[in-house]
Amino acid sequence: MKLTFKCPVFDASGYAEAARNLIFGLLERGYLIRILPRDWSQLDSGLPPVQKKKLLDLCGSDSFSAGPVIQICEAQDFRLYPGRVNIGMTMLECDRLPPHWAKKCNQMDQVWTPSTFNRNTFTASGVDPEKIKVVPIGINADRFHPAVPPLSYLKTQGRFVFVSNFEWVPRKGYEFLLQAYLEEFTYEDPVALVIKTYDGSDFDPNGSKMHRLWNEMIQRSGNKQPPRLHLITHGMNYEEIPSLYTAGDCYIISTRGEGWNLPALEAMASGIPVITTNWSAHLDFVNEANGYLIQVEKLEEIPALGIPNDEIYQGSHWAVPSLPDIRRLMRYTMEHPEEVRAKGKLAREQVIRRWSTPSMIDQVIPLLRSLEG
Repeated sequence: MKLTFKCPVFDASGYAEAARNLIFGLLERGYLIRILPRDWSQLDSGLPPVQKKKLLDLCGSDSFSAGPVIQICEAQDFRLYPGRVNIGMTMLECDRLPPHWAKKCNQMDQVWTPSTFNRNTFTASGVDPEKIKVVPIGINADRFHPAVPPLSYLKTQGRFVFVSNFEWVPRKGYEFLLQAYLEEFTYEDPVALVIKTYDGSDFDPNGSKMHRLWNEMIQRSGNKQPPRLHLITHGMNYEEIPSLYTAGDCYIISTRGEGWNLPALEAMASGIPVITTNWSAHLDFVNEANGYLIQVEKLEEIPALGIPNDEIYQGSHWAVPSLPDIRRLMRYTMEHPEEVRAKGKLAREQVIRRWSTPSMIDQVIPLLRSLEG
């Protein structure tokens, strides 16, 4: 079968990572693929030259003349290709879709979304439930592996290390994480927090905005001996990212809402458990057996943030994670490293069994076959 993909593939966005995993997985199963590339994020993924060339060789300006067209992007950008099977893959981090998203989804023959959370929010927002197919975004469990050497320059020996990897936007709840960490620990505690981040809305490669916020929080707190924080704001290439996770003992993200939470899944594949908010898409794979769930204080209406997604989020809600519970879980995991290691081992086993790229492709192929003829 010939498949045309219209999607980002070269940047570091979650949509591009999902597209790459899907494309490479289907190539291994013998599918013929053409890519109509589109830009999404200004941050390059740092792909190895061999992989980048392989993707470039698949790129063209026109779709195949036959076969499904798979668009991986925000639903507002779905385009209808007349006479073709149209598949849209998308996700959203809040409790409902805007009407124009639902309308675009209903124009597709199938709508792929990674989680049961979005299956429910899409259906409640008026998308035809017969069109919605849950297609989890799998990851490469050989690339993300506990045996990957950790980042060598962090110098966190002898400390329990929390790691996090996110775009510096309000949805990620970074202020909850920083405040909880600052209130719970001092420099005397054998702990460190490593955050890999970037500012996608106002590119800040030196991380001046992030460092300024941390210093302001320290001053307000009165903590004379703040705990260790390592902010990594420079770009990391494709081969470095797995080393971020193996440098840590536990992954943490106090997010307000996720459409999938791919970095959390990468951390689990790397053998470390996840602390994250008890709400949204990642509840398909993070639970109390393999990780730690932060209590939700409430759902709040999403305010206008002065960002491109304001229109999408208008009238929607997301979670407010409990600050005391973040503090509790950070302290608890630091004091129970054996339990943390056991949960990390289980997390990796479950990723291999259910959330790897081959598992994703095993679910996609029957969907594609159902559209033949």
